Amino acid sequence: MKRLVKFLITAVLLVATAALMPTAAFAEKHVVSDKYAFIGSPSYIFCGSEEIMIIAGDKLHTFSYDYVKADERDLPGAIKVEKNDNYTVYSTTEGVFTLSEDGSSDRIYGCAADFCLSDDRVYVADGDKVISLSLKTTSSVSYDAVSEVTSLCYAGGAVYFSVKGDRFGYGNVYSVSDDGIALSYDYCKNLSYLIGGETLTYYASGKAVDPENGNSTAFSGDEIRVASKGDAFYYITASGDLYLVENGKTTLIFACTSGDEGFFAFPKATFSDYGKLFVLDYANDRIAVMDNGVSYVKIKRPVAMTADYAGNFYVYGKEGLFKINVNALYSSPEKVEYGGGEITSATYSRGKLYFVIDGKAYYLSDNTPIYVCDAIKVRSEYFGGEMYFLREDGIYRTDYEYPSVTITGVTDFDVAPDGNFYVLKDDKILKFSPRGEKLSSVTVDEYASALSISAVTNDYTDFGDLIITCSSMHKIYNLRPEDAISIPQADLQYTDTDNVIRTALKETFVYENPCSVSVAARVPAGATVITGKYDLYETERMSYVLYEDFSGLKTGYIYKGLLSQPKAESAPEKTTGRTLYDNTALYRFPSARGEKLLTNIGKNVSVTILPFCEYSYDDVEWYKVRYGSAIGFLPKDMLSTGKYVSDDERPQYNAKLTKDAEIYDSVGRVFVPIGTVLSSGTDVEIVGVFDQGSEYTPIKYFDEEKGLCEGYVLTSTLTSYSVTPLQIIGIVCVGIIAVLLIAVCVIKFAGKHRRQLNKK
Repeated sequence: MKRLVKFLITAVLLVATAALMPTAAFAEKHVVSDKYAFIGSPSYIFCGSEEIMIIAGDKLHTFSYDYVKADERDLPGAIKVEKNDNYTVYSTTEGVFTLSEDGSSDRIYGCAADFCLSDDRVYVADGDKVISLSLKTTSSVSYDAVSEVTSLCYAGGAVYFSVKGDRFGYGNVYSVSDDGIALSYDYCKNLSYLIGGETLTYYASGKAVDPENGNSTAFSGDEIRVASKGDAFYYITASGDLYLVENGKTTLIFACTSGDEGFFAFPKATFSDYGKLFVLDYANDRIAVMDNGVSYVKIKRPVAMTADYAGNFYVYGKEGLFKINVNALYSSPEKVEYGGGEITSATYSRGKLYFVIDGKAYYLSDNTPIYVCDAIKVRSEYFGGEMYFLREDGIYRTDYEYPSVTITGVTDFDVAPDGNFYVLKDDKILKFSPRGEKLSSVTVDEYASALSISAVTNDYTDFGDLIITCSSMHKIYNLRPEDAISIPQADLQYTDTDNVIRTALKETFVYENPCSVSVAARVPAGATVITGKYDLYETERMSYVLYEDFSGLKTGYIYKGLLSQPKAESAPEKTTGRTLYDNTALYRFPSARGEKLLTNIGKNVSVTILPFCEYSYDDVEWYKVRYGSAIGFLPKDMLSTGKYVSDDERPQYNAKLTKDAEIYDSVGRVFVPIGTVLSSGTDVEIVGVFDQGSEYTPIKYFDEEKGLCEGYVLTSTLTSYSVTPLQIIGIVCVGIIAVLLIAVCVIKFAGKHRRQLNKK
C-alpha cells in the first residue's frame, strides 16, 4: 500500500516561447548550408595552401577549405591559375600574367602551352623548351626538352614537366633544376597532365597515378580537372560539382544540382509534421525526410504534400496521388483515387483532404472531388484547422466573401498558429495580421519559389521557422520571424475517462508541448500510454498522454498517428464496491503518481464501478469508478466488492442469527463492513465447517433485491442447526467411552461365565 501512495508528480504543461532572432537573420539551424555554388562552365581547379580556385567561363571563383566562397572576380579568357604566398599567376591564349590584389594584370610571357609557379619563379612551356622566369627580376633561363612539352607542375619542392607521348600512349616525366633537365619517370601510361602538390602524381584515364609506386586513385569519370591537397584530391565536373576524394571515399562538396544525399534538384516545396521536415525533391524523384538525419522516399516528380491526423501523408506526383503512413514511410505507398488532374497544392483540415486542380479547390469525399471555390493554393491552420484559399486578389477564409489579406501577385503563403499571415511575393516575405494589416517585410533570395512555416523541431529546423524553397537554385533554407510564434496551451480542464489505454505503434516521443518542440520522454514501441485527452481543440494531430516508467510519470503530447486503437473496455463483474482505507484517494488517471481528483473519500464509502479494460502498472490493477459526480480511478486493492451471486437460489439454511449482525467483506486478512445488517433470527447458511473458535464465519444469506449473497458475520452472532466440530468431538468421545464400557462389560461377562463352567 505504501508503494501506491509514496509520491505524486503533478502534470505540468510547459509552453516554449524561446527568444527568437530578427527576421532578416538566418536561423541557427539551416536546412541547407552553403552546399550550392552556381559555377557556369568550369574548366580548371587549383588547390592552394589556403584556398581552392576555380576558373569558370570568364570568372575566377575562390573558396576557403570550409567551402565558403571568399571571392569572385572577372578574369576573361583565363585557362589556368596558380597561387603561392606571394604571387598569383594565370594564363590565357594571349599569354601568362601576374594578378594583383587590386585586380590588375601584368603580362610576363607570351602564348604558352602550360606554366607552373615555384616560389618567385614561373616556368612556362614553349614548344620543346621550358623557360624559367624570375618574378623579382627580368632574368630568365631556357631549358631544352627532348620533345614537345605538354604540362608543367610544382610538386614536392621540385618542378616537373611531361612531354608528348608515343603512339602507344606512354609519356615521360622530367625534372627541372639549376643543373638542367633530368628524366624522372619513363613509360607513364596514358599520361594526360601532371598534378602538383606535396607529391607528384599525374592524371591518366580517370585516375591519379603515383609514378613512384604505381598506386592510383580512381575518380567518377565526370571530372574535367583534378587537383591535389595533401593526400586528398579535389575534382570539378562540367556541371560545376566539386568533389573531395580522400581515403577511398568520395564526398560531394557543393553542386549546382545533385542527386547525392543532402542535395536537391528543382525542389518544389517543403512540408513539416510528425517531427519531420519533408522536401519535395522534384527532379530527383524523391522526398527528403529530414529529422535527425536524411532519408528518402521514392516518389516520381513530387509537387504537393500534406498529412491527416492519423499519421497518413498524402503526396501527389507524376504517377498520381498516394497515401503513406508515418509508420511505414519506406514501404510501397497506397494509391488514392481522386478523380484525376494535376494537383498543385494540398492540405488537410477537419477530416477532409483539400487540393487544387487547374485553379479550382476541391475536397475529397468517397474518392470523389467536391468543388469548393476557385483558388491558386490552399492552406490550413496547424492547430485550429481553419481553411484558407489564395486567389488572384488575396487570401480568403472559408465562406468569407472578402479576403482576410488583400494582395496580388503572391507566390506562396502560410498561416501561423497566432493567426498572422506570411506571404511570399517577389523577393520578399510580407507579414500580415489576422485583420489583414501589413506588419513587416524582409528581403529573401530572389529565386524564392515557395514558403512554409515549420511545425517541428529537429536537427534541421525549429518550430516557427520560415522555410524558403528556391526551386531553380536547388536549395532550401530557414528564417526566424521577428516575433515568437507562440504555441497554444492545451485546455486540460476536462480530460478523458473512456478509452484511455493505448499503445505506441513504434518508438516515438512524448513532447512537452502540443507540437514537436521539446521532448519529455522517449516511448519504446509497444509501450502502454494513458491517453488523457485524445482529441485536443488546439491541434487535431496530437493527443495529451501520460507515460509511466521506472524514472517516473511523464506527461505531454504524442502524435495520434503513432497510437494504437484504445484497449477494449468491458462491463465489470461487480458494479459496486466500498473503500477499505481512511486515506483512499480518487485519481484523475490510473496512475498512483498522477493527479488526485479527491485526496480522501474516506473508509467504507460506496462507489460505482464503471466499464474499463484490464490495466495494471507495477503489479497494481485499476478500477474506473464514480463517486458522486466525479469519475476517476482507484487501485483494485483499495476497494472491496460485495460477493453477490445474482440468482434466485435460496441458501441451504443450517444456522440462525441470535442477534443483529453486520455483514463483512474480506480482502486478504482485512474484514471490512459493507453496510448491510441482518436482523436477529435471520436464517443463514454456514459455508463449510462451522468453527466456533474463529472470530468470523462465512455465510450465505438471501437478499430480496440481490438474491443469494455471500459475506462474513461474527461467529458469536450465530447458532448452528447442524453439528459443530466441538459437538462432533464430544460425540466421538462419548462413542469411544461407550465402546470401551461395552468392551469391559463383555470381558467381565465372559470371565464370569468361564469361572462358572470351570466349577462344574
